[in-house]
Amino acid sequence: MSDGVQTRTLDADHCLATWDRVLIQVWRGPMTMENLAGLERVARSFLAEQPAGAKVSTISIIERTSPPPTDEVRKGMSRVYRDLTSSMDHAIIVPEGGGFRAAIVRGVGVALSSLSPKALPFKFVDTIRSAAVMVAPQLTPGAGGAGELEAAIERVRAKVAGVGTHR
Repeated sequence: MSDGVQTRTLDADHCLATWDRVLIQVWRGPMTMENLAGLERVARSFLAEQPAGAKVSTISIIERTSPPPTDEVRKGMSRVYRDLTSSMDHAIIVPEGGGFRAAIVRGVGVALSSLSPKALPFKFVDTIRSAAVMVAPQLTPGAGGAGELEAAIERVRAKVAGVGTHR
């Protein structure tokens, strides 16, 4: 029986999965240009699967072990999000690690927001629950709301944790 989560990419450093109208990203290791190209492919494929006019959201969980992206990757991320903005409702980042670590992740997100269209500002929340509540109104009827989205995210995290440690 399917749990509704479709794993699109999975390795020790990250997982890209979809559930309902949400692209779930879990970053445990570094984001590389290769990972970014994969993210763009997955996002475009996921968007193509949606009904005409439907928008999706993305929730990115940045685990404490994921280092800040390089300048090259940041520029690439800006381009990818700029190109996808018209089809997205929310781009939410959940930085883990607290304190200075979370501040670094927020700094990268603010820089990306300044390079991306104002129509899709990155939003930062402290918990997966907060991200799920923010996206819940855009879920399809019958998806199960914030609680089911939160459970789907935890299933994705369990998948990436099961792969082993990052490089």
